[in-house]
Amino acid sequence: MFPHPDRGTPPVLNTQRLSPKNQVTLSRDLRALAAGDGAPVEHLRGIQHGLAKDGSGELFPVILLMTEAELRRREDRILADPALDGATRLALVTRLNGGAARMALDGQNRIVLPPHFVAYLGLEREIFLNDTNTTVQAWNPQHYLRWSGRDAGVVVDPLLTSYLAI
Repeated sequence: MFPHPDRGTPPVLNTQRLSPKNQVTLSRDLRALAAGDGAPVEHLRGIQHGLAKDGSGELFPVILLMTEAELRRREDRILADPALDGATRLALVTRLNGGAARMALDGQNRIVLPPHFVAYLGLEREIFLNDTNTTVQAWNPQHYLRWSGRDAGVVVDPLLTSYLAI
């Protein structure tokens, strides 16, 4: 781990402002929102999820934002899994789709987060969006900093480093 350059300066994330009406503007260059067929993305699906912090057992809330095609791809993976019986497949597909909120994407690339998403993340004014190629993760910035370890300084992940090395 490298020392934090200045312990008096909190780590900085590139966050977006959440409007009083829970509206957030999404960058037009988010890879996860590029429609594979070239058609414009008109709405997104959002699903409440959680990521555990390695070794601590602490669970952090995150919202996964994805296109309809990506949601369908994930449903297809469930349906094609030979390890699952029919009842389990149906239950998983039902939970996946039942928990997915639909959000319109307007001409200025804004969505309105449902109030239960804002409450789930514990958002006030800022939101951190992390583009993962298949989804956009929406985080409370403080949660992301704690989950990633960046609140304790610059963290070097040896496993990730092994994948970044050329």
